[in-house]
Amino acid sequence: MPIASGPLTTIAGVFLLLGWMALAFLSIGRFRRSQTSIVPIRPAGALVLSGPYRYTRNPMYVSLVLLTIACGLFFSTWWPMVLLVPTLALVQQFVILPEERYLRRRFGTEYDNYTRRVRRWL
Repeated sequence: MPIASGPLTTIAGVFLLLGWMALAFLSIGRFRRSQTSIVPIRPAGALVLSGPYRYTRNPMYVSLVLLTIACGLFFSTWWPMVLLVPTLALVQQFVILPEERYLRRRFGTEYDNYTRRVRRWL
């Protein structure tokens, strides 16, 4: 399933790659400043609400979506984007939903208020 390659495809890929880098580094930086782990199976020491977390509850996952699409553009194939849909469904079901249940137990009303203000994805 090839994508027509050319300068516009490359430029789009570069912008997505830059978006991935910015979002990933800003998100990880917020976790480090809050002295909490980015590893989902480790206990959360703090609820991170600033930086990219003001706009999406999952900026690290959103950054990986940008990276996946960029790779598809760079390799001139639709396959990464096609496979992204079922992958995201699995991530949401088996990673994000358990994370949210944990955060709700850990941070209670503060997390509930956050989920009302900020969307899961975008």
